[in-house]
Amino acid sequence: MKQAILIIGYKSIDNIIRIINYFDDNFQFYIHIDKKSKADLTPLYAIKNKNVNIYKEYKVYWGGVSIVKVTLLLVKKALENKDNTYFHLISEQDFPIKPVHYFYKLAEENKNYLDYKELPIKVWDGNGGFDRIYYYNFYDKVNARNFGIGRLLRNIVYIQKAMGIKRKYSPLLPKLFGGSNWWSLTREVLQYVIKVSENNSLLDRMKYTFASDEIYFQTILINSPYFKDIINQNLRYIDWEFRDGNSPAFLDISDFDKLILSDNIFARKFNENSNELITKLLKINKSNNSL
Repeated sequence: MKQAILIIGYKSIDNIIRIINYFDDNFQFYIHIDKKSKADLTPLYAIKNKNVNIYKEYKVYWGGVSIVKVTLLLVKKALENKDNTYFHLISEQDFPIKPVHYFYKLAEENKNYLDYKELPIKVWDGNGGFDRIYYYNFYDKVNARNFGIGRLLRNIVYIQKAMGIKRKYSPLLPKLFGGSNWWSLTREVLQYVIKVSENNSLLDRMKYTFASDEIYFQTILINSPYFKDIINQNLRYIDWEFRDGNSPAFLDISDFDKLILSDNIFARKFNENSNELITKLLKINKSNNSL
């Protein structure tokens, strides 16, 4: 019985390597690097004695349906190995905060962890998230994180509202749910998602939908026969505090106690200022792994 770690990456190759080295041989790694990335992948390809699979098939844009497509690609690739029974989706800015034996226990329990709420979601801007669905959002065309581009895309939505333009959402499509796009799910549930996705107009409808990666898996699974098997949390520690100009906050050594006391298995987001924190996490979890 093995676990698959699915990683969506762009440039933080050093942290991806740290994640790989954290786990033992009972974990397989499926990594997609943004096709736009110019990062040197040589250190990734140089890793020996680990099952590391690297893909670079899609140009990935924040807020775009490309993230859904990358996720489905990684799921399909990981499912090809019949030894993989439990799956975790993370990004290059994540890091494990529990010892490896904790992951073994989780896989043995074989439970599904996915954060979800029915739309409208109170904390989501744009009519609780419905603006994502009912108006054209062109996030797969440009980099919305470039200066001024994000504002331009929001203004395009305002113009559509002013002109009375509104996209249809077919009553034949499922009720909408949303939440965090990071999850830990079982093989059976992911096989269902892939089967549905092979002939599913919902995926087509996610085109021009803002942050559809926060809607797609939730909408499929909470409308599925597996609904009662989904635990409404995703086992990810995320600090939504606005800190140093970022939300979610980038974690640092001041967050150590909160991470250790957390019941979550991964935390995010980490960057170059998180190295002291990661070093301390590695030290304590390496000690726990030897128990």
